[in-house]
Amino acid sequence: MSRIFSRSPYIVEIDETGQTSSRVELTIWNGSTEPSDPQYILSKNVPASNITQNIYNVSPYIREYFNFNQFSGNVGAYDTPTSTNFYANVRIKRFATTSSGESELDSTVYTAFDGFGTYEEGTNPDLGQVLLSEGAYTYFKVPSLEHTQQSKLAGSITIDAEVGDVLRYTNLDSGATFSPTVSVAGVKNFDRLYSQYRQSGNKVELLSNGGSVVWTATFKPIEECKYTPTYIDFINRHGAWSRIFMFKTSKESFSMTSNDYNLMQSNVVNYDIREGQKKQFNVNGQESITANSGWVNEDFGNQLKELLVSERILLNDRPVKCMTTSLDIQTGLNDKTMSYSLDFQFNNEFINSVV
Repeated sequence: MSRIFSRSPYIVEIDETGQTSSRVELTIWNGSTEPSDPQYILSKNVPASNITQNIYNVSPYIREYFNFNQFSGNVGAYDTPTSTNFYANVRIKRFATTSSGESELDSTVYTAFDGFGTYEEGTNPDLGQVLLSEGAYTYFKVPSLEHTQQSKLAGSITIDAEVGDVLRYTNLDSGATFSPTVSVAGVKNFDRLYSQYRQSGNKVELLSNGGSVVWTATFKPIEECKYTPTYIDFINRHGAWSRIFMFKTSKESFSMTSNDYNLMQSNVVNYDIREGQKKQFNVNGQESITANSGWVNEDFGNQLKELLVSERILLNDRPVKCMTTSLDIQTGLNDKTMSYSLDFQFNNEFINSVV
């Protein structure tokens, strides 16, 4: 099954000999039941008799079907179905009209995610079935009894899995392996760590249909005794929940906002000087936080790029906006020690104003 990453344009091209017009039917659904009728029907005439190509960008129509309001990205389990709100199924039917009439060219079903390709990756890149970039990741090392707490979980790997795929966990110290096999196809969440390897860390490899390795990442523990690490969950470039930790000190700040108006005195002849001449209204507060990573490896810079362009971020389970808009990406060649600091603003007012 092919994949669409809809934060970038997904181009459907129709260019048949003698074509005078074309049509695309889009059927989009969450879950297992495909609707009987398409949600969208797009059509165009050809620009000219000697220019028959029609191009459709279907991504904007698909993005309506993603919902990340609920968080269930780090489940601490293996082979767990991902929420159907986090991805969509899409059937694209292409039609072309010539002098002989309209004919259906093909009908293809895709799995769509709220991810994106970069400019360098070109048109319609398929980022693969693993919805996490390859590389080295870190997590908060805690006693084994605490590893099931939501704030201590290392994160999940979301995979568009096929029957027979194998996820191989290799202990970074002993070399021991644990290799669960996918028995039912679908979009699944897998813990980044095999529970028995949590204290040492592990390498994770995806073996397509149990054969060749198509994806690899390493997950290493970081022990932090002085500070309480900040954990950040966000929708990454593949359109799946991802988690990073900022291990060092975090500083919270608070600011107040209000509007003023000139107050009419209750008695302009003998007014009370304690009454004042101005009054505030719409008084509320805004909380923000600065988080620091501590020493990191080069892969962390790429993870932060995905974080900065994410449209959904949670910090310690609270929704935030990343106020840091630019980063100097550090490298081992230029920077012997690498660390980052990020500013976030919580996405709610201090005084409850929900109506």
